[in-house]
Parts: sequence; structure tokens; C-alpha cells
Amino acid sequence: RWSLDGDWSFARYDRPDEVPAEAVTGPPPDHTVAVPGNWTLQDTNHPAGDVPWYTNVQMPFPGPPPELPDRNPTGVYRRTVDVPAAWCDGSRQLVLHVGGAESVHVVYVNGEFVGYGTDSRLPSEYDVTDHLTPGENHLAIVVMRFSAMSYVEDQDQWWMAGLHRSLHLDARPRTHVADVRCVTGLDLDSGIGTASVTTVVGFADESAAGWTVRSTLTGPNGRRVGRVHERTVPHVHAEPYRFTGHHVHATWDVPRCKPWSAERPDLYTVRVELLDENGTVVDVAEQRVGIRCVEVRDRQLLVNGRAIRVFGVNRHDHQPDRGKALTEDDLRADLEVMKRHNINAVRTSHYPNDHRFYDLCDELGLYVIDEANVESHAYNTSISDDERYRETFIDRIARMVERDRNHPSIICWSLGNESGYGANHDAAAGWVRRVDPSRPLHYEGAIFHGDGPVPENALLPGADRVDRTAEYRPVEPNWNWVSGGRHASDLVCPMYAPIEAIEQYGLDGLGDRPLILCEYSHAMGNSNGSLADYWDVIERTPGLQGGFIW
Repeated sequence: RWSLDGDWSFARYDRPDEVPAEAVTGPPPDHTVAVPGNWTLQDTNHPAGDVPWYTNVQMPFPGPPPELPDRNPTGVYRRTVDVPAAWCDGSRQLVLHVGGAESVHVVYVNGEFVGYGTDSRLPSEYDVTDHLTPGENHLAIVVMRFSAMSYVEDQDQWWMAGLHRSLHLDARPRTHVADVRCVTGLDLDSGIGTASVTTVVGFADESAAGWTVRSTLTGPNGRRVGRVHERTVPHVHAEPYRFTGHHVHATWDVPRCKPWSAERPDLYTVRVELLDENGTVVDVAEQRVGIRCVEVRDRQLLVNGRAIRVFGVNRHDHQPDRGKALTEDDLRADLEVMKRHNINAVRTSHYPNDHRFYDLCDELGLYVIDEANVESHAYNTSISDDERYRETFIDRIARMVERDRNHPSIICWSLGNESGYGANHDAAAGWVRRVDPSRPLHYEGAIFHGDGPVPENALLPGADRVDRTAEYRPVEPNWNWVSGGRHASDLVCPMYAPIEAIEQYGLDGLGDRPLILCEYSHAMGNSNGSLADYWDVIERTPGLQGGFIW
């Protein structure tokens, strides 16, 4: 692996149409910026400048979707890479990893178009094997600040721009470990844990016989658990109704296991080795896992069979000097401060974080609601049913789950934030429930859209109506909390609900789902009041389990 972080040559233009061909193929400019970084916080050597913007509900430009403003700052990043001759001898697959770019980016290698990415908070990877040659190679990445995707990245935050997460070049074996999928479970009666691992083998060339996968499990004490599994990789794919992929499975029972929790973050290690027909180890992958179970039952969110209190916070990627470009030290410092202040949970508002964030939550012990990069705040009653954005919703939510599914710290998946509720959410929820039934779903927008009769006790004294469409400020409490959006949310997770409303929900038994406030006690500026009042009610009321401070 070759890191591509550091100084890149950089030129900025006012709009994509102004970028000339020589900006990608000609001599690179002398001016440089730091990568990872946001050009909105760096000197771009452009007379007009381009600064961070802060918005809440409104977009930085008028719309409607998918229209873009005439002025759309565009940055062209350039650098050279000296590729060793051994990397180009045909034995390796060369993959360019772009950790994150705001908003969309286009990749060129030696002047040739390679591909483009449209999710600013998840990595994009490109097979550049056929584009690289031994010796000096030229990379160019063109980043546009705004795009059609900006309408589903309309979070309440600072709008930045640029390559804000790490980049690297991987040289992988042509046959390699493409993915390791881990599922753990815990029998609460016997205390026996289980760990199941599926190793996905990738063939850059035609699949061949003779490959095997060797899998081992190691406990928190460093000792091996159970036996070593060695299984053949399926390779015959032309068998109708029988081929299920180049997947190898291994399962262990773990008597007297040490369950993972925020209080006791004990981790096991899965190691998989890919062996060729001669028994030579060609590729290796390791993954830390936690044995634990999460479920919603009896109006409670349970971890390892016990109801938890959620002393949570919402967290944006933000560093005052580097914007969205955070180091591992930044991430660890954030989480250690949280632990010192008895915070035990984080909602990744409102997008997936850098992969290192979840490793640290596994290690330090914090519960995580992992949230997809979907927020259409300015158009939150329309885009969720807009067929033009259907694949966008599904793709962003699915890719988050596929990347992060092995982390024990993640106890819920969130379908996004403040994007209304529509068919696009239900489609994505169905995918997640099929792929990962081990975790509940969270989505605040869904709970305000119920069906069925209004319960007799759904009104506070003096109220004469219920609001069936209220998105933010429910009639206290909103009757939809009883049945609203069950397909998309296993939690009742309102934001800024009045204390009296959550108390009535708990005391009157209005619903059978636990109530965990996704945002409350708003803490921007001189604020953050009523915290003691909220917790006085939460601690003495059944069905209430805490929340996430904004």
C-alpha cells in the first residue's frame, strides 16, 4: 500500500465547463494544497476565493433538484506516482482508493478517464491496473463543489469542498481476499457465543481451482479459540441454481465468551489466509469483532439481554483548522473526551465517518448509530419519493452497511436524517433487513407517518386534533409514534420532543417501541438547557432510554 497523502498541485476554476483539457493532461501548476484537506480552508491561489458556508434548512443555491448554480467551484488535483516495475508484471491488481471527496469527483490516470464517485462520505475505489505503467505516472482528480448529490447531502453543517479523507494505491494479488463478513451471536441462557465468518475471494482473472482459505479466531487474551478451519474456495460458476459465489464459511462456538459492550469492550480477532494450490499464503486479512447481541423487545433496546441507557451525542466531522480532514489523533481525542464525560453513545450525524472512527469505538467502548449520507432538508417532503433519487438512497445506505457491518460498536443502522419519509426509504430498509437482521433500524422521519385509527389516549388534555403529517414538532405526543414508519424504524426517535410528550408516551403505553431521542437539548451556542429535566423523566419512565444531544 502506497499512501498518496501530502501536497498535491492544485488549480481552481469557477465552474466545471471552464476546466481546460490541459489542466488534466498538461504540466501541473506550481501551487499546492494539502491532502487530506478542504480547499475552502486553504490558499487556492484563485482571485475569487472560496470559503466555507454554513446553512441549516436552506440549500446554498436555489434549486429545484437537480439544478445547479452557475458558479460551481471546481478543483483540479495533480500529482505524480513512481510505480515500481514489480507492480506492473501482471501479478497484481492495482486499485486507487479515494477516501472522500466533497461533492463529486472524477479520476484520470495518465490523461485517461478512469471513473467518478458521487458519495462524499464513503470511499470510492478504481481498478487502475491497465492505466499505470512502470515509472512516473500522472494522477488527476477533478472535484466539483456542488452536484445533483448535494440535494441529499444537505446537512445542518459547514459546507466544505475537496479531498478530505486519505488516498492510497493498493497492489493486490490477482486472486485476493475481497471481503470478510463477520456475524456474531450470544445465547443469553448458556453464555455461549458464536462467530461466523464469510470470506469472499476476488478473482481479477478467470476463477481457478486449488485455492483454499484458512480461518482462525483468537480471544481477547491472545489465545486461539476452537479449531483452525481450512476450506476450498468454490470456483465452478457455470452451475445453474448451485453457484453462490466464491465464498468460504467458518463458524466457531465460544463457550464462556466475553461479550462486547460499551462497559467491557472485549474484542476477538478473526484472521483469514488465502492459500494457492501449493499451500503458499498469498493474501491475509484480519478483523476485530465483538461477540454480542442487539434486539428490541418489551419496549426496550437490549444489548446482551440488558436494557441500556443512551447517554449520547451527535457528532460532525469538524476540526477548526482542517475542516473535515481529521487525523486518527483527532478522532481518538474526541472519543476519549466523551468517555471521560460519561458519554457512551454517538450518532454519526449525518453520514458515515472515516473507517478508523469505528475501530476506535470498538476499542474504547461506545455504542454507535451509524447514519447514512442522506439528508434532503430543503426538499424533505419530495426527494424521498423521487424516483430519480431511488438508486441514490439504496446505494448510499447499502454501501454503509457493507463497509461497516463487522463493527460491534454499531448497534443500529440509520437511514439518514431529515429527508421526509417515502418509498426510497422503504426500499433501502428492505435491503438492510435482508442483509443484516442482527441490528435494528433507526429513522426519525418515519415515525411521524403512521396509519390506522388514532388511539384514544394519543391526545393531551385540551388538544382537539392530531397532525398526521407533522415532520418536526408533533402534537404532544404525536399519535404516529404508535405505528409510524415501522418498516423503516424499530425505535421511536423524535428530535426535540417536549418533555411532557415523551413522558406520556412512556406512562400511557402508547407504543411498543423504545423511545430514544435522536436529537435533544440543543447545544449550539449559549444553550443546552433542560438536561436535568429530561433525565428526571427518562430515568423514572418505562420505555424511555435516553437520547443524543445536539
